[in-house]
Amino acid sequence: MKNFKRAKTTFCAASGWAALAGALLADPAQGQAQMAAGEDEASEIVVTGERIGQGQSRAVAILGKADIATRPLGADITQSLNKIAGLQVTTGDARGGSFSFEFAMRGLNKEQVGFTIDGIPTGDARFNGGSPPQRFIEPSNIRRITVSQSAGDLGAPSRFALGGFVDFATDDPSARRSAAIEAGYGSGDFWRSYFRIDSGEIAAGLRAYASFSTQANDIWAGPDNRHSKRDHAELKIVQDFADGSFLKARVSWNDQQDNDFNIVTLSEFLADGRSDRASDAVTGIPARDVDFGGALGGTRKDLLAYVNAGLQLGDRALLTINPYYQMLRGESLRYQDRSRLLSGGDPYAVTAYNALGGAVRPALTTLRNSNVLGGPADMRVTPRNRDRYGATAEFRLEDAFAGHDLRIGGWWEGGTSDEERRFYRITNPAAGIAFDRSRPGYVEYERSTRIETSMLYARDSIDVVPGLLHLDAGLTWLSVRYEARSPLEYASKLDFSQDSGINPKVGFTLTPLPAVEIFGGYARNFAGIPEDAFLGSTAVINPGTLDPIRSENFDLGLRYVAGRLALSVQAYSADLKNNVGIVPNDPTVTDPDEIVRGNVATRAANIAGQRTRGIELTALGDVGVADFYASYAYQDARHDGLPAGSPERAALASVGVIAGARVRNIPRHSAYAEIGLKPVDGARLHANLRYVGKRVGGHIIAPVSFAEVGVEEIPGYVVLNAGAAYTVRAAGPFSGLTLQFNVDNLLDKAYIGSVSSSTATQPEFGLPGRTLDRYFLGAPRTYTLSARASF
Repeated sequence: MKNFKRAKTTFCAASGWAALAGALLADPAQGQAQMAAGEDEASEIVVTGERIGQGQSRAVAILGKADIATRPLGADITQSLNKIAGLQVTTGDARGGSFSFEFAMRGLNKEQVGFTIDGIPTGDARFNGGSPPQRFIEPSNIRRITVSQSAGDLGAPSRFALGGFVDFATDDPSARRSAAIEAGYGSGDFWRSYFRIDSGEIAAGLRAYASFSTQANDIWAGPDNRHSKRDHAELKIVQDFADGSFLKARVSWNDQQDNDFNIVTLSEFLADGRSDRASDAVTGIPARDVDFGGALGGTRKDLLAYVNAGLQLGDRALLTINPYYQMLRGESLRYQDRSRLLSGGDPYAVTAYNALGGAVRPALTTLRNSNVLGGPADMRVTPRNRDRYGATAEFRLEDAFAGHDLRIGGWWEGGTSDEERRFYRITNPAAGIAFDRSRPGYVEYERSTRIETSMLYARDSIDVVPGLLHLDAGLTWLSVRYEARSPLEYASKLDFSQDSGINPKVGFTLTPLPAVEIFGGYARNFAGIPEDAFLGSTAVINPGTLDPIRSENFDLGLRYVAGRLALSVQAYSADLKNNVGIVPNDPTVTDPDEIVRGNVATRAANIAGQRTRGIELTALGDVGVADFYASYAYQDARHDGLPAGSPERAALASVGVIAGARVRNIPRHSAYAEIGLKPVDGARLHANLRYVGKRVGGHIIAPVSFAEVGVEEIPGYVVLNAGAAYTVRAAGPFSGLTLQFNVDNLLDKAYIGSVSSSTATQPEFGLPGRTLDRYFLGAPRTYTLSARASF
């Protein structure tokens, strides 16, 4: 009955939006024209060669609307990236996940890869205080995704693009007045509705669209008390001018609340591959309720607004300016099986600072009786706020002289972030998790940062031998200024800068035969220090002991494109230097509760580096009634080797890394294969298979002594997905009606989806056993029925 009511609500909402859109359009002749046109002009066809990066002097892959459409409507847009060789994207649910979102590219994680939307940086992709790109995206409004597996693209505005970047390009509004509605329903009490209306041409070159979607689902591992809900709105306005100049403005608003997934040990997964150990009901006993799923998650509101402006300066010159602003307001929650109270009544009180600058605070009283019904308990609430603002600018001059195309540009960004950790007494632990937000008992920290980034770059693109040899040569320079303070922990204010020096980026393409292209490149990159080093640390960072992260990347590849067939093979080397990790400041603390909850004092430290060597293969084709896409990646990702018994190796072990061991969560072998069939006009059937080989799950380090026990491997897996879609080109008032049915994990395979980054640097406190939670479960079989209509 609950599912029926949800489905009824969804389809009634969609019907209501359809009626509204019909009233707004109210032009039968235009409706007939749309039906005759069939495809909306906002759709973009990505030609065969483009999909594997033809003409680019670096490793590139492009996904178009057809690739995105194989996923269920409303699914996390980043899941589409699993097609691409060398990429791994996992979420705890087939439709998404916040805490459980993990991303890897060529051995690097989501905080070491750049993400942009229409060329606008989205910042770092941490869940806690970061900005995962899917927060700013309505998947139905994305026309293409460009993935550069290397970091050879010049001018990518990111402090995180150490080994690649991903850019999501949004639709432009249609020149025809039109509307679209979507509805979805499926497993886990999933429901979704979406509405978009395009204004058509309001005046010469001026058009706009607005969209709104709402969707929700239960968390499959705890459907009674864990849920996810997202409301998302977008507005985009475009003004094109007769001389080629343009002005585009877009605003994205996201309001999300979700409980997410718990992490488990390997033995827990092997015992029950369908339980993440989070309970689905309050027992009233704090020792059990620490894993209550209803108190695992959080809320956040995200805003991203920007302008893409282009001024055509004659036939060969273009100046672009792209200002932007991003805001985050959110918090995360976690149940605590004890209660904390700072004496004196002021939870923020600091009485003095000691000779080392550390805060002296009133006595902290901790009450704990975890195994008694109604024993004292707290709700830990961590509010996080962020404001980012900046602009990119670039001047392009085609054929400046003798086949030289020039690009000169820059990027500036400022921003502030803050977070607190508050503890509120749960009113009646025997009855539930309610607490009084007006009465925090203790505030553990109050951290804030300001980070300012400046970048300059220049590139010369040269046709050395037209039609045969092309060369790209460029330089970048970055400077980052950091300010940080945490007055509840220490007195000093951190204020220092780092700059990259000159970083070269060079690449070439050689076309010895019309269908054959050889490419290669080298890039040196700089990332500075991650923001989490400040917001995740309780100790003053010593700039003299913390080196900025750097990387070096090489690519060499071969592409073959003939008609609707494309093949590519590419080899690469990615070396990451001076990696930075957040580690326990006091390694002698081995209390499991404290470690898992992150209450141990932490610090930022260089944890040496890592290097990845790999090969990537991609083949795709379309013969009309059938199409296919296949990719394979070999990755050997290892931490730097250090001599046994050396102080450097011991220091590395102290931050949870075994020198020379493989990097966590990166399989040596992975593959993806998809086949699509079009038996009749408007219909498509598809099936895809994803294989991820064995991976290192954890480096097992003993607490206190930091002895290297070994590595723990987690099993590989194969997941099969399938789907069917049918589009009626003209159906009554609609210019297109599509029905789509997807089944994720068709064979209901139980598997470990990814390794959590949250406990990566922790020692194994349960030796000789394994008690440290490390892994996210993969989602079970999931059904989704979607419908889309346009008119």
